[in-house]
Amino acid sequence: MDFLKPDVQDRLMKDHFEFKKLMEEHKAADERLQCLVNKVRLSAQESLEEAALKKVKLRAKERIYQIVLEDSKHRSQ
Repeated sequence: MDFLKPDVQDRLMKDHFEFKKLMEEHKAADERLQCLVNKVRLSAQESLEEAALKKVKLRAKERIYQIVLEDSKHRSQ
C-alpha cells in the first residue's frame, strides 16, 4: 500500500490490534487471489471466490487507510 510508510506500519502492527488483523486479512486474501490469478481457467465457484476476495481486500485497505489517517491526526496534535 503506497500510502503506508514502513515506520508507521511497524508501529501500528505492534500497537494497534485492529490494524494488525486487517493487514493479515489483506495479505491472506492477496495470496489466495494470486493463486486464482495464476490459473488458466476458473470454475464458477472460484470466480465467486475471486470477487469476494477482492471485496475483502478493498474493505481492509479502506479501514487501514482510516486508521493511518486517525493515527496521523493524533500524532500531529
